[in-house]
Amino acid sequence: MLGILCGLESEKKIASKINGALVACAAARPHKARELAGELVALGASRLMSFGIAGSLDSSVHLGDVFIGTRVASAKGQWVCDEAWGRALSDKIPHAKRGGVYGSEVLVSSTESKSALYQSTGCAIVDMESQCAAEVAAEANLPLMVVRAVCDDSAMNVPPFLMAAIAEDGSISVLKALGHLALHPIQAPDLFHVMRGTGSALSALKAIKDSLA
Repeated sequence: MLGILCGLESEKKIASKINGALVACAAARPHKARELAGELVALGASRLMSFGIAGSLDSSVHLGDVFIGTRVASAKGQWVCDEAWGRALSDKIPHAKRGGVYGSEVLVSSTESKSALYQSTGCAIVDMESQCAAEVAAEANLPLMVVRAVCDDSAMNVPPFLMAAIAEDGSISVLKALGHLALHPIQAPDLFHVMRGTGSALSALKAIKDSLA
């Protein structure tokens, strides 16, 4: 059985339509992601996938690109994604890019931090759940995979206040986001760029969901 770990409610809605999958949403909270990944295993998941949107660290990975992980790195270590599974997904989704994924405990929001992370790790994308799925998959000796679509590229800043707008269920409070934006109006262009990028990424995930079962 496929266990899928997401960060946002919008990602969970897509993943929930994947045939036979168990899905959990961690609301972009890594400590919760680890707990939920463990629950997926306890419920019978025989393989784990980190699924959703991501930021690009590599200038050759663009908005809306689908990305299939080959490895996951974090401050704690490094894990290898299942190669046979990755090849099978690449055959089904030939336009997808492949490479390293960095799992971060905090939002990587600035272009400077993205560049530094790319230089130090060689990972092409970053999210906040993949390291959690990787840790739990390794502990349970289960195959690991990452399938993500890019919502913010390496040249885009992400407003840090977005994290405060994510509710416990993974939904995003528009009112909270706008309230923070009123205090930081200079970040308005960044917010609207990320919103558009998120729409492109979610559309890309919807287009490939049937290939992931």
